[in-house]
Amino acid sequence: MEKFYYFGYASNLDASTLEGRLKSSAKKIAVAILPHFGFRFNVENPDGSARANVVPSPNESVYGIIYEVDVADKDYFLTSEPGYDFVEQEVFTKNGAIKAFMFKSVNMKDNIFPKEEYWKGIVKGGKEAKIPNTYLSHIINRAGRL
Repeated sequence: MEKFYYFGYASNLDASTLEGRLKSSAKKIAVAILPHFGFRFNVENPDGSARANVVPSPNESVYGIIYEVDVADKDYFLTSEPGYDFVEQEVFTKNGAIKAFMFKSVNMKDNIFPKEEYWKGIVKGGKEAKIPNTYLSHIINRAGRL
């Protein structure tokens, strides 16, 4: 079956969250870094809370997980995140560069904050993936009002 790579950097850092959303199993490939982008909570949910996003930032990088996903599940990604584009970007693993699809939005809003359960899920997935604690602390700091 045909596959594609997906870079999960927010709630899909938690593999169990991603698994619950797909028809088939996604295979975790590696931790990866998206250079020259920064992690932000700046996309508004219908309830007014914030969702994660990546923004161009020359001195930052975003950590995430590369998953290998069946093409049959691509429709889920194309319809699951209104307000986001599903774009292909080059990310880097310890074995080199890889092109992977990811969510990115240009519909940004300032001064909005994520729900606690959302940012805690991101941090949980990051810890399970062994993403550096310094980076995860950065996400907690971005969550804003706690």
